[in-house]
Amino acid sequence: MTTDATTTQAAIRALSEATPPDTQILLFGSQADGTAHADSDLDFLVIEPTVEDRAREMVRLRRSLRPLRVAADILVYSRDEVARWGSQPGTALYWALKEGRLVHG
Repeated sequence: MTTDATTTQAAIRALSEATPPDTQILLFGSQADGTAHADSDLDFLVIEPTVEDRAREMVRLRRSLRPLRVAADILVYSRDEVARWGSQPGTALYWALKEGRLVHG
């Protein structure tokens, strides 16, 4: 599956519309660093003010992308969780923060 810039922007827009105000969205992985290939997916880190149920929120946000028919991985954390765990080397959160690109918020 090829993910072009138009599809990426549509995914960012869909996520921003589905999340609370003051949410930050980072694009990370191959789509962010320019090394994407034909079957690369989109990788997003969504930082919301608060998160009550991470798994449920990840599913809800993934469903918001369903009409786009795009392959995407979505990590969801609260601001407090990012402050607490974001500096833990070797975690997906750490690398998303270190190498990701802010695309909303």
